Amino acid sequence: MSLSLSIRKRFGDFTLDVALEAGEERVALLGASGCGKSCTLRCIAGVETPDEGRIVVNGTTFFDSERGVNLSPQERKTALLFQNYQLFPNLTVEQNVCAGMDRRLTAEERRRQARAFLGIFGMEGFADRYPARLSGGQQQRVALARMIAARPGIFMFDEPFSALDSYLKGALEQNLLDVFDVVKATVLYVSHDIDEAFRFCDRICVLDAGHVAEVGPADRIVNHPATLATLRLTGCKNTSRAVRVDAHHVRALDWGMTFATREEVPANVAHLGVRANYIHRDARHGENSFALTVARTSDSRFERVVLLETPEGNPARRIQWKVSRVDVPEERMPHAGEVLTLHFDASRIHLVCA
Repeated sequence: MSLSLSIRKRFGDFTLDVALEAGEERVALLGASGCGKSCTLRCIAGVETPDEGRIVVNGTTFFDSERGVNLSPQERKTALLFQNYQLFPNLTVEQNVCAGMDRRLTAEERRRQARAFLGIFGMEGFADRYPARLSGGQQQRVALARMIAARPGIFMFDEPFSALDSYLKGALEQNLLDVFDVVKATVLYVSHDIDEAFRFCDRICVLDAGHVAEVGPADRIVNHPATLATLRLTGCKNTSRAVRVDAHHVRALDWGMTFATREEVPANVAHLGVRANYIHRDARHGENSFALTVARTSDSRFERVVLLETPEGNPARRIQWKVSRVDVPEERMPHAGEVLTLHFDASRIHLVCA
C-alpha cells in the first residue's frame, strides 16, 4: 500500500501546494484551521480537483494533469471519514455498512459481513435502526464499520472526534486503534491536536499556509522541531525571536533573557522555544535561572497556568508556565504578584533556524 502525492490548487489568494510520499503507515496531517489539511484529503478522494499535479495510490493513478487522468470518486475506492460521519439517513445501520461493499458479493454475504464488521464495534444489536435513532458515538462506530467494510485502498480521517465529548472521544479512540491494528494500508489522519496526532500516527506532516513545513517521525517532530510553524503546532506556548551569543548561549530578544543551551547554537538561529511544562522552581540562582514575577494565574482541573512577566515587560510576550495541582497544597502553588526563581533546562530549549 502506498501514496504518492504532488498537487497544486488555487483558491483565490490561497494556494495549496503539497507533496507527500507514504507507505503502509499512519501519517498525520497537522496544522491550524485553513492550512489545507482537509482540502488535501478531498483532492485524494476526488471531491476536489487539483489545478495540476499527480496522485497515485497503490500503483493506480487517480489524477495526473499532464496525462489528463482524473478518476471519479467512485473509481478511486477511497474511504474518507468526516467529523459528521455522513451516514445515509434513509438506510438502516446494516444497509449503511453494506452500501460501500463490493457489488459482486451476494446480498446475503454483504449482510453477513456487515454484521461481522458491526460486531467489531459492539453495534450488531443496532443493525435494524436508522441513524437518527443513534447517539453521536454510535453513529461514529457505524461509520467506522462501513469504512472497513468497503475495503478501500487508502483510509482518510478528517478530525473524526472533534464534535464528541471527552469521555466518548476516549472510548472511540480505542476503537480506532483497534481498526489500525487490523488495517494494512496507508492511513491519513487530519488533526490540529498534536497529542491526537502523536497517539495515532507513525509520522507527522506539518502543513502551514498550504505548504508542507516539515515531515518526519512523530517523536522527532515533537522533540526536535525544525521550523517555527512546527514548534508552535506541537504545543510550544513560549516562542521568541533569537540571536546567537556564542556556541552555547542564545538571546531571547522578545523576553530580554539569555539562555545556556546543551546543543550548539547555529549561526542562523532565528527563534527559540520553551515548553510550558519544562520550567521549574529553583533556589540556586544559577545559569538559566531567573527571578520572574507572576502576572496572572488560571486553573484547570489538574494544573495551574501561570503567566510570567519577562525582563522586557511586554504583556504580549509573557511566558506561560504550567504547574501540576495534583496533591499540591494551595499555599505551595504560585500566586499573582509573587516573585519566583525559575529554572529553564538547557536540554529543553528548542532552537529553530531561519
